[in-house]
Amino acid sequence: MRLYDDDDDYGNEERGSGSGINFVYMALIMSIVILAVTALVFWANGAHRKSDGRGYAEAVAQREERLQQSGAAAQNESEDLQSKDKLTANQLDIWTLPDTGRRDDNSSKSGSGNGTVTNQTTGETVSGDDSEGSKEKETTATADELASGKTSVYDMAERESEVETKEEEDDDDEDEEITSIRVSHADGTKEWVDIDENLERNTYDYDNLKLDKSVMRYYENGKAASWLGVDISSNNGEVDFDKLKKAKCDFCMLRVGARGYSSGNIVMDKSFEDNLKGARSAKLDIGVYFCSQAVTKAEAREEADVLLDAIDGYDISYPVVFVMENIKDDMARIEALDTKDRTQIAVAFLDEIADAGYTPMIYGDLEWLLTMLDLEALEEYDVWIAENGSKPQYPYKFGIWQYDSEGSISGISGDAALSISFVDYAK
Repeated sequence: MRLYDDDDDYGNEERGSGSGINFVYMALIMSIVILAVTALVFWANGAHRKSDGRGYAEAVAQREERLQQSGAAAQNESEDLQSKDKLTANQLDIWTLPDTGRRDDNSSKSGSGNGTVTNQTTGETVSGDDSEGSKEKETTATADELASGKTSVYDMAERESEVETKEEEDDDDEDEEITSIRVSHADGTKEWVDIDENLERNTYDYDNLKLDKSVMRYYENGKAASWLGVDISSNNGEVDFDKLKKAKCDFCMLRVGARGYSSGNIVMDKSFEDNLKGARSAKLDIGVYFCSQAVTKAEAREEADVLLDAIDGYDISYPVVFVMENIKDDMARIEALDTKDRTQIAVAFLDEIADAGYTPMIYGDLEWLLTMLDLEALEEYDVWIAENGSKPQYPYKFGIWQYDSEGSISGISGDAALSISFVDYAK
């Protein structure tokens, strides 16, 4: 319940007289608010029309106009470059250029964010501080430079070519400085044999070898510095020595005889005397050889004595040769010999020849000379190397090279074993 005081009636009368004034104020405020809201709505609608209507279209049109202008400028610049330089496909052979390190736009953009700039012509990457220098490098790769091969792209190709050339030169140097030789054995196995630095090396320049049909010649200062020869035995049948002479043959190596590889008996070559007379008549220089199967030094001296008796009284201007070989597809009596035995037997034969006043020489292929003998003990004797091919691999000093065991020459029917001598033994 509420208690009234003595002022209640007076207060009601005052509120009734002020209500009209309050209504006027409220109406005025409402009008202001309505006007403000209306203005805000009109402003918002105008902004929407500007963004969705003509304002957007005008922005797009301006952007397209700028793109067209920049495109026209780029096209004019390209046309200027083409009209000035007129490069051909061969001058810009992009299919064979080496990788230049170029990146796509995304990688370039990602690279620009980490303080680096990639040159799109050369692929060089520089720091952000050098970006102006990088732009200068890009602009200097003109069509003139590309056409003349002066850009770093072509420089890279040239450097690669130089590297390949240097590698080829290094390979050539390695060939000249070989330290071992691969030898093929009769049983099909192969072996690398180290070069003996204590033995004298030959100094022939094999670039001076020239093969004309079947005839090999060695030249020095443009002149022939070798002599053509053929070794002859009864296996060659009847030989026309006059035709040999006309075929520019200089010397003949005639077989005197041989020791049986199983019986051990000495047998003379049945055609030796006829061949000796035929070679003398054709005025060919003559050397001789004996096929040994000696198993002792005494047998070697016996073989030498038989040979010396056969050539006694004849002019033998080329070497007298000791030949010892394994027998293919059969057992030979010398197979039981070791390196020391074979070497001592050879020395015994060669010393007999030297004591008689002839030039002693030892014959053999790579396998025999490099793996069957002690070459240091035989160093004082000349060598006749048997090695088919365009140039010999035998590294040490030698005098005669049999380069083709199945050659062809006028005067001999069938295969002929052709050799060249690097020494004029006839002098």
